[in-house]
Amino acid sequence: MLYAVRTHVGLVRQTNEDVCAGFTDWQPMQLVVVADGMGGASAGEVASRLAVDTAAQYIRSGLGDEDVDPIDLLQEAVAEANQKVWEASQSRAEYHGMGTTFVAALYDNTRVFFAHVGDSRAYLLQADGLRQVTRDHSLVAELVRRGQITPEEAVHHPQKNVVTKSLGTASISLPDINVAQWQQGDLFLLCSDGLSNLVAEEELTEYLTRLADAHSNREVELVADALIERALVAGAPDNVSVVIVVNREEGGR
Repeated sequence: MLYAVRTHVGLVRQTNEDVCAGFTDWQPMQLVVVADGMGGASAGEVASRLAVDTAAQYIRSGLGDEDVDPIDLLQEAVAEANQKVWEASQSRAEYHGMGTTFVAALYDNTRVFFAHVGDSRAYLLQADGLRQVTRDHSLVAELVRRGQITPEEAVHHPQKNVVTKSLGTASISLPDINVAQWQQGDLFLLCSDGLSNLVAEEELTEYLTRLADAHSNREVELVADALIERALVAGAPDNVSVVIVVNREEGGR
């Protein structure tokens, strides 16, 4: 698979509380993750790093069982990550209240299993276009779903950054799981809201369709860098993280 993993502190924040990672040399499935920490000072970065490391370790171990169900594995890994962050938040005063969003994709050549909590997103680009796979766990997204505000009003809503679900802020937090079939040439994007708050879906489509004929990681990295730059040009008030995976082997046709 072709892939790129990029993160940037943005233009306003002093620290980067986003953590993104790719475990692309695993077998028989690979994993990529984006987590957007919250909690102030260093606590947000602690929460996001702990969540990513815990989930990755759990999944790596679980993939050793050839009969493992990827859905069960993701659910259990996210539950374990939530428990670790929750316990850490109770252990030190400066960590109290910390948490993190979390979006992960566990994939092979034919299937992608997405797990998410919070408002970090997954998008899937296939022949019929780009679609958002995940559903934001946020106050504004809920207001849109209820018809109380329009999607256009949501863009500038003063409470657009309020999440209704996260990892580590409660003793139990269950992820949404989405499963997609994909084939050669398809791609997916994981990102924190530092990107999705600034770059509309139409623009994302424009950038990602540049990878229709990509045959190297460098091509994917250039598009990931361009998305980061687009967020920076727009002011980047938050940390920005991008992970792109293309269903094609390097040099493949």
